[in-house]
Amino acid sequence: MTDTRALIIKAVDVDAALAERHEAFGEIVRRFQDMAFGCAYAVLGDFCLAEDVAQEAFLTAWRRLAQLQQPEAFPGWFRRIVLTECHRLTRGKRLAFVPLEHSHHIPAADDPYARAERRELRERVLAELGGLPEGERLVTALFYVGEYSQQEISRFLELPVATIVKRLYSARQRLKRGMLKMIEDDLQSRRPSRSDAFAERVRARLRPFAEQDWGPVTALTYGLEPDYRADNEVWLRNRQQFDESRYVRRHYVAEHAVTKQILGYGSIEQTIFRPRFRLFLMAEPEWLRAGVGDLLLDQLTRDLRELNAILVWHRNYARLTGVLGFLAERGFSEAGRAWDLRLDVAAFDPSRFEATRERVVAQGIEIVTYAEESGRDPECLRKLHTFLNAVKADDPSRQPFTPEPFEAAERWCASAAFIPDACFVAKRGGEYLGFTDLINYEVCAGGITQGFTGVARAHRRQGLATAMKLRAIEYARRHAYQTVRSLIYPTQASVLALNEKLGFRRAYSYVTLEKYLKEVSRVDPRAYEAYVGEYAPDPGVLTPNCLPAAASLTIKQVGEHLISELRDMQDRLLPESETTFFTTHHYGRIEFVKDACGEVTHLIYREPGFEARARKTRRAPA
Repeated sequence: MTDTRALIIKAVDVDAALAERHEAFGEIVRRFQDMAFGCAYAVLGDFCLAEDVAQEAFLTAWRRLAQLQQPEAFPGWFRRIVLTECHRLTRGKRLAFVPLEHSHHIPAADDPYARAERRELRERVLAELGGLPEGERLVTALFYVGEYSQQEISRFLELPVATIVKRLYSARQRLKRGMLKMIEDDLQSRRPSRSDAFAERVRARLRPFAEQDWGPVTALTYGLEPDYRADNEVWLRNRQQFDESRYVRRHYVAEHAVTKQILGYGSIEQTIFRPRFRLFLMAEPEWLRAGVGDLLLDQLTRDLRELNAILVWHRNYARLTGVLGFLAERGFSEAGRAWDLRLDVAAFDPSRFEATRERVVAQGIEIVTYAEESGRDPECLRKLHTFLNAVKADDPSRQPFTPEPFEAAERWCASAAFIPDACFVAKRGGEYLGFTDLINYEVCAGGITQGFTGVARAHRRQGLATAMKLRAIEYARRHAYQTVRSLIYPTQASVLALNEKLGFRRAYSYVTLEKYLKEVSRVDPRAYEAYVGEYAPDPGVLTPNCLPAAASLTIKQVGEHLISELRDMQDRLLPESETTFFTTHHYGRIEFVKDACGEVTHLIYREPGFEARARKTRRAPA
């Protein structure tokens, strides 16, 4: 059993490649498949059910293999799994099935004599074997199915070899010589090791996603996520609209080795912040834990590392604890939760809020669409970008806040999710006071999604947010949408209260998990004090791609976090070491350089094809 012990150690080695682990377990399956089948047949007396039970037992063993503390004890441990599967099956009524691949061996209907002769022979074999005492029946099945030695059967049944010898001798005495030969031939003709088919059924295979997979993958996804069952185009449309000409996506399917049925789907999609990728992982819970989840996640993780990804995140329904727990066990941590709120547009009564609308109008405030405003003012988008960064800085769910660059706003306006006529700006003269929009992104069936809503600090609690949302709901009604969907974080208490006042109702809760692919070091936040200050480009080391001479980089500390700020772009800096930091928004690294006295004199910013040096012009305040 030394070889088996080594195979088990390899199969549970988390540092080994999953392909190697699967190969090791596949060899375990090949070694014990006949034993599992014979044991199950001795209990069930049905070839097809015995094969099904054996396969289920191997899947259970794969899930629990890490729990086996002594690899040498595998045979007895595995036997108990087989017997548990048998007892689970015998607790309920069952039908006998003939495998489809055996159907071409069944005599034709016009040969009743051959059919009757085969049935009579089968009944005689089953009657003779079934008439043996349970212990003898089990030993006989194992001995004649896979020709296991008495020592191997002893280890599997956890019985002395002498007991095995005695039971086998007794069984032979009970069976006539001719019938014993028929039992041996019949069992051996059905043992799993007669071909590789049984072992292959236990293992799923991974392959790259193909265009024709959208149908079965979408059906699998809708079976797991209840919100998308009513509209079979939503999830599919969002995935098919992914722009692979600008961003990277890798996706795969895990399929049944024999039937080619798709058992799982996994994907990583690059976001506008290129080091950040979104993860999709879809599989039925039993297949997720039976190796399909690891098969997909292991390949996607290799892809992420190849692509130099820094962070990967996954969002799913809080009720789908299977996949969330699976990812948590593999190093993902919770980054936030959100409520999914729904408004029934047809049932909404706007007259209840007419007084609020009139109060806003009386203040000289008008609400216009982005389409209207951009037609009048060419600088509309830039002004709106500045306004939104300022408003979002007050959002408690976005702390520490990282403003989006103007290029991100331009990309958003060019995306399919952006609707110029459903984007509303509250203004007085040329001053922007508030914003809300409806977007065509992750919409529910027959619905549209509420985007961001924000009001300038000096104009809050004056009904402005309500008035803008009324315009948005009017748009939804005018365009025959049935539902408006809104995702709200628990920390956004005021927005949550406003939406529920308007009639939004809580439908689901979502959980976002994330995992850093690049290690974040533990650094005492007190060390950050030395880095805080203003940094200006060093004229003596300018490069063609260097920061503009007039640009000034600010380093500040917010709580326990270090933040860099350049113009309207902020980045949270994550420690790679005590002096080197990286960010998840772009492939950039900042290294702080100290002199012989330990004082920070300058920093060096690096990213692929770019390097800049900036000297410290103002020290951190005392």
